[in-house]
Amino acid sequence: MSPLEIAETFLGHWNANRIDAAIAMLAEDVLYDNVPFPNIIGREKVRKFHADFGLGSTFTVDWKVTNIAVSGNVVLNERIDVFRHQKGGTISLPVMGTLTVEGDLISVWRDYFDPTDFDRQLKALSQYRL
Repeated sequence: MSPLEIAETFLGHWNANRIDAAIAMLAEDVLYDNVPFPNIIGREKVRKFHADFGLGSTFTVDWKVTNIAVSGNVVLNERIDVFRHQKGGTISLPVMGTLTVEGDLISVWRDYFDPTDFDRQLKALSQYRL
């Protein structure tokens, strides 16, 4: 698959709540740079980070890609990430992301977003007793 096809498949797995399939597309030593948070290195640590937040269980996602482009093995994507809580309520964030593909795996995953906006929306979900 091309880097674009790999990125589209990866994002599609998240949207279909196939978390294990998405995580399997990451290199074992993947760098996950969820800016502005500290880097996470390693597929299993990325899995744990997302599981601890509740992705795939408490939250499902709908990542709406608004623009996507490829430069060599780097796929740039602009998205609106919508997180839906199982008890109701959503978080909706504009995100700029990059996926670096080496071979058939994602070696670097970077997402840029506004953490203040995220925290404000997460706090609003407290009515659901997160």
